Amino acid sequence: MKNIFLFRHGKSNWTNLDHTDSERPLAKRGLRDIPIMSKLISSKCSNIDLILCSSSKRTLETLELSISAFSKKPKIEILDELYLASSDSLLFILNKYTLNNNNIILIAHNPGLQDFVTKIDNTFLFSFPTSAVCHLQIQNNKKNKLEYRDFKIDTAIKPKDILIS
Repeated sequence: MKNIFLFRHGKSNWTNLDHTDSERPLAKRGLRDIPIMSKLISSKCSNIDLILCSSSKRTLETLELSISAFSKKPKIEILDELYLASSDSLLFILNKYTLNNNNIILIAHNPGLQDFVTKIDNTFLFSFPTSAVCHLQIQNNKKNKLEYRDFKIDTAIKPKDILIS
């Protein structure tokens, strides 16, 4: 079985209006939430093989804050095509990496992440707020080309779920 963790970047800071969308850094809430969610991922799967990360500043900062949660440093790929990628683009990208990696984190953006989860199960209502994680499992390890139906939603958790409990 393979594990895919869809991880939305932390809350971004909108105070500097001179920043383009891709240049926005994390806000205080993002800086607080990302380590908590990274530890959650590590508790579900400590042996991450690969992290795929969008090239925006907020996703790169999310990546930086996440790395320390894992005992073994995973391979890292920074991909421009993950920036604001559609669900179909995310599926295409995952298909390039799932054959050779068992446990992947994909750090990216909405609406692509939410749309991806909806295409797996349109009855599963999850808005994918910032810093949220959706754990997916792939049952068929040997399939060359994955489709949405090959993924199973294990859990979807947002920071409020943890901070309230």
